[in-house]
Amino acid sequence: MLRLCLNRPIRTGMWLLLTLSLSACGLNAQTFPTRIVSVPTVPTNTLAPVLTMTPRFTATPIPTSTLIPTNTLPPTATPFIPTETATPTPEPTRAVRGTVNNRSASVRLRAGPGTEYETLRTVPSGALLIIIGISSDLAWYNVVLEDGTEGWMLGELVTVPERTAVPIFATAELTARAATPRAAINLPTRAPTIPARANTFTDILAYCDLSQFRSEANKVFRPNQNLSIYWTWFARTAEQIQDHLDAATYEVQLERKDGDLWQLVRKLDDYDNYRTALTRAPNGRPEVRWFVPIGTLEVGEYRVSYRLTWSRRIEDGDKSFGPGGDEEINTGTCVFRVR
Repeated sequence: MLRLCLNRPIRTGMWLLLTLSLSACGLNAQTFPTRIVSVPTVPTNTLAPVLTMTPRFTATPIPTSTLIPTNTLPPTATPFIPTETATPTPEPTRAVRGTVNNRSASVRLRAGPGTEYETLRTVPSGALLIIIGISSDLAWYNVVLEDGTEGWMLGELVTVPERTAVPIFATAELTARAATPRAAINLPTRAPTIPARANTFTDILAYCDLSQFRSEANKVFRPNQNLSIYWTWFARTAEQIQDHLDAATYEVQLERKDGDLWQLVRKLDDYDNYRTALTRAPNGRPEVRWFVPIGTLEVGEYRVSYRLTWSRRIEDGDKSFGPGGDEEINTGTCVFRVR
């Protein structure tokens, strides 16, 4: 059919029409459906590399390992230096004064913030206290007596004019303090003879009759109680404590009243065998104590006679003691009863 169209004579006027018909005939003659099938497959092949590229870009979080510069955290180690300067802040600077109120003739000073803790001693109504803190339930005060003894008292039995100024301690912290009320510290001094400890109810302060220690005076004990006599010395530095130990001589003796006279029961010449390790007193100063056991005593009235002298002049950071010092001799007594 294509041949007939080409062999016929072509008139010029009909050329355009014939050309169109030939093109149409040619298209009809070459109807190849394969053109439709092959074309769409090409774009689908281009999608594959696109999909494989995107996961590679998601791998770019590797630069997030720039978090390594967070190793610059060590500069935060610098705050540890200020915290060390914060620890020496002495407790009494943030403590307030209080007194044992008159709801009871005497109040128990306990070793911890609760009735399950042992009674260290009884403190009479009106005794002055340094208030160190209060438990988180506001039930127990952490207090220090005038002689430096630390313990806990039931809050309702203590009068504190500036209650809002008292720091609140977590119960766990108070419990830890009760477990080790006077932890030994590392300060240069002669080797201790007994472990550091706070005084208890059966310990008798050698100079309790002095006015500043009236809470310790006039104690009464039972004949079956094991008693001991104690005294203490503190200074501003450990070196001053050592200086005191090297120069001091204690003359302490126990006497019993017989009529109008006092009869010697025992001299405490072995006192140096009962010296404690060096500790921190509640005021933050180094302190050393002596606890000399005297055992059980018969019923009667007793007195401790205390005398302290020095072979040379020493300092405690506030005043001088010994020959030529502000105080050359230190004396005191303590009367107590057994019945």
